[in-house]
Amino acid sequence: MDLVRKPAHRFAGASTGLGAFLLLLLACAVAQAAPDPTPPLRVGVYQVAPYGGRGDGGVFVGASVDLWRRVAEQLDWQYHLMPVSQMGDLLSGLEGGTYDVAIGAITITPERLARVDFSYPTHRSGVAVVFAKQTGAASALHDYGEAIGELGVLILAIVILLTIIGVLMWWFERSGRSDSESAVTSWHDGVYWAVVTMTTVGYGDKTPKTYLGRSLAVIWMVGSLVLVSLLTTNLVARITANRVESAAATRTGDLSGKRLAAVSDSSGAEYLDEEHLAYRKFADLAAALDALAAGKVDAVVNSIGALQYLVNTRFSDSIAPPRGVLAPAYMAFALPMNSRLKKPLDEVLTIVTASAEWQSVEETYFRPGK
Repeated sequence: MDLVRKPAHRFAGASTGLGAFLLLLLACAVAQAAPDPTPPLRVGVYQVAPYGGRGDGGVFVGASVDLWRRVAEQLDWQYHLMPVSQMGDLLSGLEGGTYDVAIGAITITPERLARVDFSYPTHRSGVAVVFAKQTGAASALHDYGEAIGELGVLILAIVILLTIIGVLMWWFERSGRSDSESAVTSWHDGVYWAVVTMTTVGYGDKTPKTYLGRSLAVIWMVGSLVLVSLLTTNLVARITANRVESAAATRTGDLSGKRLAAVSDSSGAEYLDEEHLAYRKFADLAAALDALAAGKVDAVVNSIGALQYLVNTRFSDSIAPPRGVLAPAYMAFALPMNSRLKKPLDEVLTIVTASAEWQSVEETYFRPGK
C-alpha cells in the first residue's frame, strides 16, 4: 500500500509547484505588458514672457509655470513640460491629443472656447495697445500740428472776426483823415492793427484817431483777451489729450487710421479681427515691438501682461507702457474638451489663486526690472 501511495503524493506536490511557477510567469508577463496606470501629464507651455518659457539652464520659468507647479504638487500629479512657440500649434495639439494640458499666456476667447476647454481663471488679463513714445522737437511739432488741425473751425472763425474788425476800423477812421503816419488809412492797415492788438504786442505805429475807432479798439482789446485765452486753452487741452490717447488707447476708435500690429493667433489678433481692423501679423511679440520702436507700425495690440513685461524690460526707452485695456479678459489653463482633469484642477486653482501668498508671488513677475 505504501508503494502505491508514495508516487501519487510526489506527483501532486510536483503539480502544485509547477502551477505556482506558471502563475508567477503569467503575472510577470501581464505586469510587463500592462501600461503605466498613471503616465506623466503632457503639459504644453506657450512661451510668452513672463507667463512661461525657458530660463537659465533650460529650466521652465514664468508665472503660469509657477502656478502649475503648485497645483500639480497639491494634486500629486506627475508631468512633463513641453515648449510650444505658436498658439495655433498649442490649440491643435490639445485637439489632437498631443497635450493633456496647456499653460502660459492663454487668454479665454470665444474663438478658443469653440475648440478647447478652459480651467478656472489663472490670471487677470485683457487686450491692450502700446504706442511709441513721443519725444523731441519733431514730436512736439507733430502734436501741435494735429491740435491746430482739430481746432480748424475755431481758428477760421477768429481769422474772419479779425478781418471784420480790421475793415471796420478802417471804415470808422476814414472819415477822420489824418496826415499822421500812425493813422489807419487803408483796410490792410486796419487788419494789421487788429492783429497787433489781438496779440497784445501793441507797437503803437497804427492807432485810431476817431471816437468810433477808439470805442471799437476798446471792445476789440477786451474781446482779444477772451479769444486768445480760448485758443490757448484749447490748444493745450488738445495736445495733452493727444499725448494721453497715444499712450493709452481704451476705445476701438483710437485705433482707426493707424498702422496696427499683432501676433498671429493671439488675443490681440482675434480682437482686431472682430473689430474688422486691418493689421500686420508677426510671429512673436518681441518682433512686433521691434517694428513699433523702428517706426514701421503705429501700435501693437496684445494681452496687457505680456505687453507690460516686455516694454518694461526691453523697450522702456522707445515705447510707452500700456495704460488701460480695450477689452478685459482672463487667462486660464487650456484643456481638451471633456477632460477628466478639469474638476480637480478647478478645485485646487480656486484655493491657490485666492491665497495672499500666491498673489504676492504673481506680482513679482510684472514689476519693472524683473
